[in-house]
Amino acid sequence: MPRRCGVVFALVALATALLSTAVQAAPRGFFSGTDPAGASDAVDASDSVVFTRDPSQDLVIDRVTGLMPLIVAASGVLPLAADGIATANRRLRGMVDLLIDARTRHRSAVRALAEANRLVADNVREAARLQSGYYESLEGISRTQRTRLEREAQERRNRSAVVRHSTSTGWVCPVAGTVKFYDSWGERRSGNRRHEGVDLVGLRGDPVLAPVDGVVSHRWDTLGGWSFDLVADDGDYWFGTHLSGFGQSGEVEAGDVIGSLGDTGNAEGVHLHFEYHPGGRGNSVNAFPIVAARCTDRIPMGTSLYD
Repeated sequence: MPRRCGVVFALVALATALLSTAVQAAPRGFFSGTDPAGASDAVDASDSVVFTRDPSQDLVIDRVTGLMPLIVAASGVLPLAADGIATANRRLRGMVDLLIDARTRHRSAVRALAEANRLVADNVREAARLQSGYYESLEGISRTQRTRLEREAQERRNRSAVVRHSTSTGWVCPVAGTVKFYDSWGERRSGNRRHEGVDLVGLRGDPVLAPVDGVVSHRWDTLGGWSFDLVADDGDYWFGTHLSGFGQSGEVEAGDVIGSLGDTGNAEGVHLHFEYHPGGRGNSVNAFPIVAARCTDRIPMGTSLYD
């Protein structure tokens, strides 16, 4: 664009200069059509110019033969130059408009960014204020109150976990076959212990199944005999004991056989002692609601499994 405008302006200047020179150099009456005094039909050699090429130069004035051809050429250049200037002006105005629009958009973006930064700063300050208030509240309650609040929160999480498994169609009853059981959670046991599981009574050798996906390992202890530990994919812990044999270990899926029903350890009759610890070992909860909802092949207590 700048180069084109320069060419146009140069042509206009050249045409103007030539026209002015022509007017000054032309014989009197040359442009009016009258014959000047003493002028003849022949044009004097000093009244015109002819350009020729020289072997040693690009363009030189060879002789003077008449300015009329240059004047005619200049008059043809002027309209073209005017059109070029108008086109250049239009394009220049378009570029100016684009620059103004870009600057406006930039200013809007800067304002929007500043507003976003302000909102973030306000949110950070508000979060810091709330956190400070939370810590001040904790400092204002006693250790006993804090322990009670934490225990109540854990109980709510436990209830939620039990409900989740009770309603899950993916949870599998840990004993394949007909079973009988009742809610014995908290009952006293030998050694002043309290029962922390549910006992599923079945037939010796009935398959014991993984209730959920996870990782299974087996072990022996004098109280439970042969047992399995299952750490679920979600971090929950499941435990079963009094097995008569082992099944699959390592990574398992719900329904895989991980043992068989028995009465090893400190057991009275063939049954599976079954426990559930939401969130990990050491947080046992009553698994009876889950077993009651998912173990549907069930007979009442006091009924013989051999009938």
